[in-house]
Amino acid sequence: MARRYIDAVFVCILIAASAARVRPLEASQDQPAATLAPQADVPELRFTGEVTRSQPFTRDIGHHLVFRLTPATSDEGGGWVIEILPPVEPTGDPVEFAAIATPPYHAYNDRYIAAAFGYSAREALQAPLRRFNFVESLEDEQRANEVVNAALYPSTVGEVERARVAAEAAALMLGTGQLRVVHSRITPGKDGAPDVIASIKFEVVLNFSPGLTLQEVLAPHPPDRKR
Repeated sequence: MARRYIDAVFVCILIAASAARVRPLEASQDQPAATLAPQADVPELRFTGEVTRSQPFTRDIGHHLVFRLTPATSDEGGGWVIEILPPVEPTGDPVEFAAIATPPYHAYNDRYIAAAFGYSAREALQAPLRRFNFVESLEDEQRANEVVNAALYPSTVGEVERARVAAEAAALMLGTGQLRVVHSRITPGKDGAPDVIASIKFEVVLNFSPGLTLQEVLAPHPPDRKR
């Protein structure tokens, strides 16, 4: 049986979002209601935000999707993980749309604005720009899981299945996003404790139809064919 790609093996060490991610959008004490206003479906969306330590940031981005910064809960210095979610996740099966489309897998990548995987708080903020990709539906997330699983574990896929999966990768269209940290604040650690990311202000640009396929993400520079 092909192994299902589960980035949550690593993310669960860093974040504690299960309770927040299974609820539909609703105003709460830690999230201003203004960010939860319904968003019309547009090809490109821009917005700004600000978030402080341990506070999530959630925004409806249209297309039956939600943008979320989920607080990191590791002891390495705090921060957030960029997530794209459905408004309500399937019961008993948490799902997230950016992890499956943003390599490298099982490692620190641009979804993290966090002191994690050995990065300190200051190192995490050295590069202000984060680029990420995402699928746009539960069906596409399932297809992407199959494709990525085949790419990570090619020995589990036969020749016929490999051709089918390659076709799926070429047909699966992705959305893209950029988050730029425009201001950040770090709280210095005391008595040997690590520095902590205390707050960030950021700008986000989301493109829902960039013409990018999962195949291009997994193999961005295919070898030239022999003529």
